[in-house]
Amino acid sequence: MKKLFVLFIALLMVISLSACNKSTAYNFTYFDYMDTMISISVYVENEERANELNDAVESIYEKYHELTNNYGGLSLDSPYLTNIYEINQTFDEDIEIDPELYELLVRTEEIKTMTNGYFDVSIGKIIDAWKEVILNEEDGYIFNEIPQEVYENVIAQIQGIAIVEEPFILSENAGKYYIRLLDEDVKIDLGAFAKGYATQLAYDYLMSDDVTYFSISAGSSSISVGENQNRDTGLFHISLANPVKTGSTDRTYGMIYVQNIGINTSGNYEQYALYQGLRYHHIISPKTKMPMQYYHTVTILGHDAGLLDAFSTALFSMPSTEFETFMNQYQEIYQLEVIRFNYDETVSTFLQSTVFEDTRP
Repeated sequence: MKKLFVLFIALLMVISLSACNKSTAYNFTYFDYMDTMISISVYVENEERANELNDAVESIYEKYHELTNNYGGLSLDSPYLTNIYEINQTFDEDIEIDPELYELLVRTEEIKTMTNGYFDVSIGKIIDAWKEVILNEEDGYIFNEIPQEVYENVIAQIQGIAIVEEPFILSENAGKYYIRLLDEDVKIDLGAFAKGYATQLAYDYLMSDDVTYFSISAGSSSISVGENQNRDTGLFHISLANPVKTGSTDRTYGMIYVQNIGINTSGNYEQYALYQGLRYHHIISPKTKMPMQYYHTVTILGHDAGLLDAFSTALFSMPSTEFETFMNQYQEIYQLEVIRFNYDETVSTFLQSTVFEDTRP
């Protein structure tokens, strides 16, 4: 499931040369992975070390982009066995997969159970049907309003696509790993997990290599930060985008102050179309096959960017009672913190230690 880029970042980092015993800032940007712009900033002692860190981080994103790509097969010289696109072309047959992809898919099934089915990577065909309507790349809607006929057609289309309770089987035999799709309605889409999963691996790598001051932005929806060298507190100041305002003076609604943490946002305001006044977006509920209109954004903070990626997607489709039940069960275990911009434009918070300021007038 592709995630929206709904977190407006105000990292407020001063990109400067080494001074006052500070390390130098080095910045790198990638455009070829995970269907987004990925940028990292590291503060280290010299360019050689910065380049070594960059090479390692880029290789992580490159690997998981290739393995989880849903838009095309592997190149002939790829070191990997297969990828998600190729898997989706084959039904009811064991396909050998790389251990890294196997481990990632195992994790998605664990999260599906934890979220009571609200996170489901097998509903790619339903997601595709809604994206075709919402993005409408051919001829655009008048005032962004979905015509009734188009809406009725997509409803009929998704009614014909089953949500499969057991969509695939993962297995291991003699040190090899396999997947078998069990229904022709299954299409795996890892867009709501792979980017965060790779970001967490990049974060862990930097931490393990004793890098203290850094930030990783995998698009604006999956952010992980260490400490901020340019503030005495070590904190990053991050603004949260206002999903219902577009003016130059009210583009954000709040501010958080963080370090050594991941931040992920799911939301409905960058890619959507309207029908009868409601926003229809690409975050699809596996329970209803529909984009839901409970919230405009769900921002979640914690210490596992992949988990945050998946949790924000699942929470976005949960009614408030199930949302609160989930938080009661998992907030302490995973040290989760949530800021939710509701559909009625109120803000709800589930915070433990993060400071949040509502900056609206």
